[in-house]
Amino acid sequence: MRIAFLNLCHTDPLLVARCAKRLCSDPDFDMYIHVDAKQDIEPFKKATAGIERVFFTSNRHKVYWGGYNAIHACYELLRTALDSDRHYDYFVMMQNLDYPIKSNAQIKAFFEENKGKEFLRGCPIAGTKDWEFSRKYKLYYMKDNPYGKASNSDPHKLLITIASTLMSLTTIGFNGTIKEKDGNYDIYYGCAQWAVSRDCAEYLDEFEKTHPRFNCKMKIMQFPDEEYFHTVVHNSRFKEKCFRYNEPEARWLVNWRNLTYFEFPKEVTVLTKADYPKLKKQPDLFCRKVRSEVSSSLLDLIDEDNK
Repeated sequence: MRIAFLNLCHTDPLLVARCAKRLCSDPDFDMYIHVDAKQDIEPFKKATAGIERVFFTSNRHKVYWGGYNAIHACYELLRTALDSDRHYDYFVMMQNLDYPIKSNAQIKAFFEENKGKEFLRGCPIAGTKDWEFSRKYKLYYMKDNPYGKASNSDPHKLLITIASTLMSLTTIGFNGTIKEKDGNYDIYYGCAQWAVSRDCAEYLDEFEKTHPRFNCKMKIMQFPDEEYFHTVVHNSRFKEKCFRYNEPEARWLVNWRNLTYFEFPKEVTVLTKADYPKLKKQPDLFCRKVRSEVSSSLLDLIDEDNK
């Protein structure tokens, strides 16, 4: 059982290295890293130097909060692993501040026991009457810019807000079903961390190359990394291979976890040593989010527990 861990990174090189060292101690586990092109890659390379089977993508994208460039970065990771000379059985998408809370042996056993299953849940939101969901596709988003979190007092952000508002007049009537040449794709929503089999990974690879209309719509949606892959898989033959599918609509991202435990009251909670007893009880393979400077004691306990 060979597994490629795909890590989308922009901060905390020491945590990235610690995660890679933990996982890559198993000869069947490799890590692929995409470092946000806005960041210096050298601290990440320095931190991971000497750790076997850690690979960086040759192409890098500037990833902005809520923007479509995250999809480009995910595909860089997926394709780099697919094109390698190692034949992987599973591809696990991670995000920078994730960390394994189970041992490598437990992680491998989990995928061996569930071989053939896809771990990519999706909430059906096409045609929903819930504005929390429908605004994700009814409004026009322009997130691939450095002003995403700036105040509208910033003239650049104000212009983007005005342009997005005007363009939303052209998308407000959209019902959440993307019409492509090979059929209709109802939009699904879920977590940005997931795991898929090789067959599914190859399907995702080919899909992106052959569905330009789908890609264009996803580029103007809110948080497309929470919708792109979910929509593709849950409108395909792989849907019934997902460990859960045809689930009813339900609000809040924590309801759509795949293999990663996290808490999201208003934003994702940074986990500390105090969370250790709770994490020990979770069935998930990973947790989010942890940071080197505040979570080191927690990580020490997790590592000690999973030697």
